[in-house]
Amino acid sequence: MHAFTPRRMLLAGRHGSRLAAALAAVLPDLATRSVPHGPLPADDAAWADSYTGFTVPENLAGSGVRWVHLPMAGVDRVVESLAGSDVVLTRTVGAMPRSIGTYVLAHLLADAWHLREYAEQQARAEWRPLGSARVHGTTVVVLGTGEIGTGVSRVLRSAGYRVVGLNTGGRQAADVDDVAALADAGPHLASCTALVNALPLTDATRSLVDATVLTQLDGAVVVNVGRGATMAARDLHAALETGHVRRAVLDVLETEPLPADDWRWSHPRVTVTPHVSGRTEPDDVVDAIVEAYQALSAGRPPRHVVDVGRGY
Repeated sequence: MHAFTPRRMLLAGRHGSRLAAALAAVLPDLATRSVPHGPLPADDAAWADSYTGFTVPENLAGSGVRWVHLPMAGVDRVVESLAGSDVVLTRTVGAMPRSIGTYVLAHLLADAWHLREYAEQQARAEWRPLGSARVHGTTVVVLGTGEIGTGVSRVLRSAGYRVVGLNTGGRQAADVDDVAALADAGPHLASCTALVNALPLTDATRSLVDATVLTQLDGAVVVNVGRGATMAARDLHAALETGHVRRAVLDVLETEPLPADDWRWSHPRVTVTPHVSGRTEPDDVVDAIVEAYQALSAGRPPRHVVDVGRGY
């Protein structure tokens, strides 16, 4: 990668002014302008060599922008917009892996300790102890062994869970007790207490968590913190009805906000949260921009550079 020192960055969105102030303190040679999301005015398009925002302006190709940074980890909404270009795309990860890991752990512990059932019993003034919580050594399968999946695995293992990481080829992964290819995962899926989906969205992962995967489970909890469209909603509904899936916790969905008439809102064994497990903090965005800026200036690929062709 050729060295490229960004000099003029557009910051799109409501946090633009806050990011500009923070960047001025740590990157004084990087000039910034705050702009709304949407098409770039001609003056800004000619002025900027870099851009930070949740979307890619439709007229980016006619601008001087060579680097786009996303203040989020998911990139599926923008990679198609940059296909065939030589624009460098980077993303923000920050504390997200640990944050998402603690979200998953909270829900798995709530399930293990029967907290939902006890809340229902309390409403009926019913005193009835349920089964003992089982955590230590219980197997959780994490689908996806990238940064998010690794963060989830690390948190779960620290709480005593045994974690099996799944990826397409069974390649080695960090912070797991075992690893397997998805095609060979049958025994792990059949014996796990929970399946955590932490997949990015690509052509290969769209609807990957379907009946083929879900019907191999035996009363497991399914937690989705990966992209919503990686899970086949109809197949999940069927798996809940047959008992292959005992409970589903869904933080990321294929359509957000989830329509009010969607079956997942009212299903008694589904928990829906509004995409809160891995919120991006402004400080994380600033740190990610600084890190990518330094790498680009030194001619190194940034740590969180995106392969636009692969989609992650």
